[in-house]
Parts: sequence; C-alpha cells; structure tokens
Amino acid sequence: MGRPTAIVRRVLAATPDVAYDQWLDAEALADFITPRPARSGVVKVDPHVGGSFRIEMIDVDGIVRISGRYIELDRPHRLRFTWQSSLGGGFDSVVTVTFEPHGEMNTLMTIEHAWLPVAWRDDHERGWTRIGAQLDTALRRLATSA
Repeated sequence: MGRPTAIVRRVLAATPDVAYDQWLDAEALADFITPRPARSGVVKVDPHVGGSFRIEMIDVDGIVRISGRYIELDRPHRLRFTWQSSLGGGFDSVVTVTFEPHGEMNTLMTIEHAWLPVAWRDDHERGWTRIGAQLDTALRRLATSA
C-alpha cells in the first residue's frame, strides 16, 4: 500500500491566472501559506522548473522549515513541487496544485499532497484547508483594493 494523499478543494474568488500567481510571489505566499495561528517567517521562492523555495512556519512550538523544488509550472493550470519538512522523516512528498475556471470569475483550486506518512495525512489536510481559506481571503482583499 502506498503512502496517503491529502486532497483539498476550494473555490477561490479570482481567475486561475491571478490565483496561480499568488503561489509564486514570495510576499503573497507569506500571507497565506502558514496555517494560522502560526505565522510565516522567511519565505523565498525561485519560481522556475528546478528552482527552489523555502518557508519558515513559526508557532508557539518553534519554527518548522519547509523546502522544496519546483517540478512543473504550467501557468495558469498547474504547479507541482516537492515538499520537505524539518519535522523529520527524511522524505520528499509532492504537492500538486491545479486551477480550473469555476464560473465567470472564480477558480476551483485542488491541492493534492502525495507521499505523506500515514500519521501526517489528516494534519496536512487540515493545514491545506486553512491555507486555501487564507488564500481566498487574500484574493478577496486583492480584488477590493484593485
């Protein structure tokens, strides 16, 4: 039996290209990538295939460092990257985020985080659910400021 996959779907208040671009902009990513009440520390991205990213998630228990490499960048349809956590395990999981038009000005975003340890699947699904909600909130703010 393979490792499990956390899957989260969320309708976002933006077109696929706008939603996609948020994932590759360090400042935008820092605003939504860390499930609250934790907060983002350093967030760096080098958004090209083979490029890397680094995220620090800070909470009361300390800092979790996430790093990975971009495997696929197909704007505005899909991005895929490896995901390695400082929490341990010594493995790379893979995150795929897809963006599909959903009505006139919305996007159905699907996040699939594959190759997780069994014990981590539910926590990651909850985290990605909060991240999706935080991204939607950020996109709504962006739309009202435009």
